[in-house]
Amino acid sequence: MERRKARWERFEQLLDALQWSGGKGLSRADLDELGRLYRQAAADLAYARQQGADASVVEYLNALMGRAHGALYRARRGSVRGALRHFWYGFPDAVRRRAGYVWAAIGFTLLGALIPFLMILANPSIAQTLVDPQWRPVFEQWKSGQQRAPGETGMASVMSSFYFVNNSRVAMLAFGLGVFWAIPTVYLLIINGFLLGTLAGEMYHVGKLGFLLVSIYPHGVPELGAVFLCGGAGLMLGRAMIAPGDLTRSEAVRQVAPDAFLILAGSVVLIFIAAFIEAFFSFYAFPSWSKFLWGTVELVALLGYILWVRAPSSSGARR
Repeated sequence: MERRKARWERFEQLLDALQWSGGKGLSRADLDELGRLYRQAAADLAYARQQGADASVVEYLNALMGRAHGALYRARRGSVRGALRHFWYGFPDAVRRRAGYVWAAIGFTLLGALIPFLMILANPSIAQTLVDPQWRPVFEQWKSGQQRAPGETGMASVMSSFYFVNNSRVAMLAFGLGVFWAIPTVYLLIINGFLLGTLAGEMYHVGKLGFLLVSIYPHGVPELGAVFLCGGAGLMLGRAMIAPGDLTRSEAVRQVAPDAFLILAGSVVLIFIAAFIEAFFSFYAFPSWSKFLWGTVELVALLGYILWVRAPSSSGARR
């Protein structure tokens, strides 16, 4: 103890400096000394235990080593910049890895839309029985072709919040309910498509299908994109529950969860963008060409981001 006491005290001083400054207040020589003293203190603790040293000495060294281990091996603190970087590159990467599930979500939605659309083409009167009465005023508003004049913001900010909350709820349900063997997710995708297909069928019969498509194009790109992505993430969770393979179901879900939550996070951003566009642009009487151009730019930008944005490789960074 007499020979080691000064060394232990020096080790404590360096630990204090490390914890208070995060290492910035220590020189290279200090850091080298800290590492050496850590190894020596670990050896002293093992020797003290083996030789049956006084309990107070063993307790002191044990506490010192515990403190040192926590300081030296603690995880690097995350930063906002690091989190944003992880999201920026991780989201498109996750979508590319799980593209099959996203295509399946698109397929279920299109299937749900095609059935009522063809039914209405064959028999227009059936449209009245296909739509829930609560949606009838919305359909009639669309069929009237009325739009707000540019600049009439009115309740635009409130409606933007409403669209964001409502669309987020649909997307979250499509995602979260995937753990129930994806059955609710498939149902939501088909029902969402069914509503769109019914509206498209009615608009076709009044000669305003083009008006509908151009009007929903600006906000439809991010909004439907988010629904497809969340639906795909929900199908991922359902697949893990249905066929976990050699893993338990909980392990299979944990395995796909990182990609699923990255896709969910990206979808929330898309829903926010869609809500803003829907409240301030889509339903206003801007020229059709401007809405078509806006939607096309969004579509190209979104596809370009998902398909081509990749994290720079470490080897490329060295070069």
